[in-house]
Amino acid sequence: MKRFLILALTLILTIPVFSQEKKAEQNGKSKNEKIQSEKIAFFTSELDLTSEEAQVFWPVYNKYWKDVQTAHRETMKALHAMKGKKGETISAQEYEKRINAYLDALTKENKIIADYNPEFRKVLPVEKVAKLYVAEEVFRVRMIYSLRKEPANPPRNGAPNQNESPEAR
Repeated sequence: MKRFLILALTLILTIPVFSQEKKAEQNGKSKNEKIQSEKIAFFTSELDLTSEEAQVFWPVYNKYWKDVQTAHRETMKALHAMKGKKGETISAQEYEKRINAYLDALTKENKIIADYNPEFRKVLPVEKVAKLYVAEEVFRVRMIYSLRKEPANPPRNGAPNQNESPEAR
C-alpha cells in the first residue's frame, strides 16, 4: 500500500511539469503563427496584392522562404563553426576551411534569393517584386526591434536584463 501511495503521489506531482512543457510549446507555436500572420498581412498590404495575385504569389513565396531558411541555417552553422568550441585550438588551415565553408554557404543562400527572382516575376509585376524585397527588409527590421523589446532572457537573481538598454538600468 505504501509503494502504491508513493507511486501515485509521484505521478500526481509530475503531471504539472508535463503540462507546463506542453503549454510552453503551444505558446511558441502561437508566437510563430502570430509572426506569420503579421507577415502575410504586412506583405499583402505593402505589395497591394489582388486576390488573384495573392493566390499565385503565396505558394511561390512560401517555398522560397523555406529554401532561404534552410540555407540560412547552414550559413549560421558554418559561422558558428568558425568560432570554434571553447578551449579548441584551431590551425590556420582549419580556419581557412571554415571560412571557405561559411562563404560557400553564404553564396548558396544568396543564389537561392537570386534564383527565385524570375519565379516572383512570373507571378507579380516587376514593381511589386521590388516592393517585395523592400517589404522583407522592413519586416525583418520591425521583427528585430519588437523582439528586442521583449525580454528573451529574464533577469536572474537581481542581475540586469541583457536586452535592457544601459539607460534603463
